[in-house]
Amino acid sequence: MHLSISFYAALLGLSASVAAGSAPLTSGQPVPQFDLPYAFQGAEYVASPSDVDALRNTLALYPLAIDGKNFPALGLVFATNAVANYTAPLNVLTPLSTIESALEASLAPVTTQHSFGTQAIDILSPNTAVSVTYFTATHFGIGQFAGQIVTAYGQYQDVWDKQEDKSWRISYRNLVYMGPFIGNLSIFT
Repeated sequence: MHLSISFYAALLGLSASVAAGSAPLTSGQPVPQFDLPYAFQGAEYVASPSDVDALRNTLALYPLAIDGKNFPALGLVFATNAVANYTAPLNVLTPLSTIESALEASLAPVTTQHSFGTQAIDILSPNTAVSVTYFTATHFGIGQFAGQIVTAYGQYQDVWDKQEDKSWRISYRNLVYMGPFIGNLSIFT
């Protein structure tokens, strides 16, 4: 599967005119759900399967870090200058140190299990890639909220950059919720 240049531009928050070579207009908006099936076509770069595997394996570290509450390990997933739009209530977070501290604080009152599902990855050039990954995140209450949960369903729309050490890191993330939270939101208090 290949992502179109307009999809890549949309992930970066750029208008469609950017893909045609005009000046960028930063919008920060995620790609609409309707457009995703059409987005994975037409990239001209032929990627190495090892790059796709490296990217997928790097992304798999995210739930391990989050669920293990090892927030410094997010440095294995995000670039130091990454921008992550986690929507309300976290909103846009940058750089990596802010992503780490905001996620740590917001998840302090719960334990979690993040599971990945449907995924599309496209390497657009030797140094740039994009991916869309569906997730289910279950948050388990502790203390007085033991036995209660909140489940979130969504997708991560990520832009990746290859680093100087040849590893892949997320440079930009949009989190898109695909439905309401299900459960008792009081577990976060």
